[in-house]
Amino acid sequence: MPPTEPRDERAMPVVGDGGVPEAGGVDLQPDVERIHRAIRREPHDPIEGREPVPWFFTAAIALALFWGGWYLGRYGGEFGLATHVANATRQPGIAAAAAEQAAAAVQDPVAAGRAVYNQNCQGCHQATGKGIPGAFPPIVDSEWVTGPAETVVRILLHGLQGPVEVAGATYNGAMPAWKDVLKDEEIAAVATYIRQLEANEAPAVPSAEVSARRAADAARTAAWTAAELRQAEGSAPAGAAPSATPAGEGAPRPAGSPAVGPQPAPPTTPAEAAPHAAGRSP
Repeated sequence: MPPTEPRDERAMPVVGDGGVPEAGGVDLQPDVERIHRAIRREPHDPIEGREPVPWFFTAAIALALFWGGWYLGRYGGEFGLATHVANATRQPGIAAAAAEQAAAAVQDPVAAGRAVYNQNCQGCHQATGKGIPGAFPPIVDSEWVTGPAETVVRILLHGLQGPVEVAGATYNGAMPAWKDVLKDEEIAAVATYIRQLEANEAPAVPSAEVSARRAADAARTAAWTAAELRQAEGSAPAGAAPSATPAGEGAPRPAGSPAVGPQPAPPTTPAEAAPHAAGRSP
């Protein structure tokens, strides 16, 4: 048997199973390979973004699309021009409803005024008519409401702005104008309602008063102030009937009562006095 040559352990490492050097051997593998050897045995990390969408998520989207289509078809109207223009077949019904509301305002102004108040005024002045302290003035026990009818009509038509004293408290705000929103019958109805609300006991307001005030203040564009309303109280609307004939002018008077009004001047010359003397009884 030939003699064996001595082995150079530095040139040829002695390794066992798995590439791990045996006892006494020399590991010539780089440290990098030895460190990453365990990592190379692990499976690769999954790539994000390629997972399948859950089936229940897809089903929810499909159900939402189906429900949205059904809702638009049921409540969205027709997908056409007719949806955005006045439908001729509905005009008679709308006109009839408006006429019925106007007739109700004439027949029962309190009930009609309550409906107008609940729809347009209740948010600020409250259902009780007592308003909100410091923000919105009350209409119950308000001299602006129970005073002259023309005052409350002016406020409803053109609004009110600036400081105003109501029931002993001062408010500084703005009330909108309703002349372009409510008809004369509706304004008269709501004015009648608030003038008889709770403790208020003011007379009703006829629609003719609203029409006269609307015509008289047609050129007005700004809201009223408290000072302007006080100054305007008692002024007759434009086109109102002239004042009556003063007493004693053109009216019959009892026999023997003294004449009222300017009398003719007495004659100053004999020529002027002759006709008067001739007409006297002896």
